[in-house]
Amino acid sequence: MGIVTAEHLYHILWAANTYSHSSDPAAEINNYLVANRQLTPNIREDSGQPDAWRDYQQILSELGLTYSLEVLTQIKLTPLGLALLDGLLGFSEVMALQALRFQYPNGHHVAFGPTQADDLLGSPFGAVSSNVELQNLSGIRLRPAVLVWRVLRGLATRGQADRLTTDDIERYLMPCATHSDTEACIDAIVSVRSGGLALPGQGQRQRRNAQDWIKFLRLTPIFEAPEVTDPALRISSFGLEHADEIDRMCDALERPETFWEPASPLTQADRLRWYSEFGVVDLSLPELPGPELPPLIQSNEYVAGREEEEDADEGYVPAEAHIINLTAFDFGPAPPQVAAPGTADTIESVYRAELTTSQHRLHDQLVLLIGRTCRAKGADVYEDPNSVDLLVHFRATEFIIEVKSVTPKNFIARLRYALGQVLHYDYLRSAQAEEPRRKVIALAAKLPNTSWSIPFVRDYLDMDLLSLEAGALRLHSRSSVASQLFA
Repeated sequence: MGIVTAEHLYHILWAANTYSHSSDPAAEINNYLVANRQLTPNIREDSGQPDAWRDYQQILSELGLTYSLEVLTQIKLTPLGLALLDGLLGFSEVMALQALRFQYPNGHHVAFGPTQADDLLGSPFGAVSSNVELQNLSGIRLRPAVLVWRVLRGLATRGQADRLTTDDIERYLMPCATHSDTEACIDAIVSVRSGGLALPGQGQRQRRNAQDWIKFLRLTPIFEAPEVTDPALRISSFGLEHADEIDRMCDALERPETFWEPASPLTQADRLRWYSEFGVVDLSLPELPGPELPPLIQSNEYVAGREEEEDADEGYVPAEAHIINLTAFDFGPAPPQVAAPGTADTIESVYRAELTTSQHRLHDQLVLLIGRTCRAKGADVYEDPNSVDLLVHFRATEFIIEVKSVTPKNFIARLRYALGQVLHYDYLRSAQAEEPRRKVIALAAKLPNTSWSIPFVRDYLDMDLLSLEAGALRLHSRSSVASQLFA
């Protein structure tokens, strides 16, 4: 992570998305990265060919921007990865959110070596087969970046230097198992700084891991490590300015119900769920606080430009604003990888090659997922590029569906815009069809159960609300017909 910039990350993600379904995606991605001087070629000794993709692709799955190739055989971007490509979220926003959200145990770090297995022989954990199972059974529930933030804040409160060295992280933070250990961790650091006995180091591997965490966290706008020879992690001026807001984010992330809970033993389906949950735009958390990031950060946030806010007049040509012109929805060719028989489609199981060059990839992938879901139920699916995203006929009922890619910052504005659109489309369809109609708002994000928008849309407005849950559609509705179509 130490060499990764916003430009590097964008281009490796763009190449992964663009060449994901070519006959030799690794070769295509390597050629792109080398030709555009994004990463070093990393020439392999056995073949003499560059293989930057092999060495750097794990960055994408580590950050939840793609699914691991150990879980899905083809390269697939998560909703968060699509949001970064679209300019819906910026580099620093993604880094900060994913650093704070990252947890142990997780579905990415599962490797369990023979040395670990030997160490555990004769212990209550002697039969475990993965790091995830070991961490789960031993009660580990920890978000390391949240712990770092809490410890730095606690040290400042006690009048201590608010900085953490590699030694501090290795000796005092790494032994923590849950967030209830935070105060004991601060106590130990204060004690050793006051001349108390230091805890022993854990070894060179753990020290390297601590260094890696510093490299990672310094890429977020809320931490910094300005020293070059012996970097120590501190809260940045931006983090200090918005400390109360970040404290509230950490409050939410420490709640037990926000943690990914693995199965035991761990399954591939459970690992898939990790990437689907960690790689979703999550409306239960605010984005980085403040209206804008600092100018120096902001200038590097959006490599291909920021997604423009939707204009109030977007979509209709004024002379045609009196009618909806429906055509059969274009599903494109069947995706190479489809859901197993008897299971619902998910956002990672739909694919259409031309969407890789779209400026609204996340929006279009959700439209495709909804269309495929409706078609699988026997519904007729239509679209109008100049107005409605989808119009679906199902059991003598029309469904007008408006899809929005949203973030916590633009959620209210885009929800209001979507409501105005479906009301307008409903009025226009009333002159064309007499069937009863349901108005549907679909959000390309995870919606918390406590969101005010659910009773507002479902109960107060008697409309249907769709969101993403572990990559699949989730419905909030009072309509039995809607439940039959979407659930």
